[in-house]
Amino acid sequence: MSDEENKLVWSDDGGDQRKKKSTESQVNVCESSLELKIRRLTSGKGRTIIEITGLPNNKNWCKKLSKELKKQLGVGGAYKNDAIELHGEKLEEVGLFLGQKSLKFKKIGG
Repeated sequence: MSDEENKLVWSDDGGDQRKKKSTESQVNVCESSLELKIRRLTSGKGRTIIEITGLPNNKNWCKKLSKELKKQLGVGGAYKNDAIELHGEKLEEVGLFLGQKSLKFKKIGG
């Protein structure tokens, strides 16, 4: 059985556990200790995606950063699977944006 199947759904003391907010989204983010990893991915048809990993365990902060990046760069993208994906050839612009926000990052890959 997987963890998903064994997940507690109802408790006599706490009621419906599915409606409770996750504590991981409430964790404070120390931006000075972060080191994000940026890499450029291409698919077989030449489409480029910029992937940002090494994000903190705070969904609200990550979604906010994703929204700011997409708006500033004028590109599409999403926050999913603990990574931010941005569409387009914008690697340098992403680096500049993160530098302006005083976030440390490292370019990885070839």
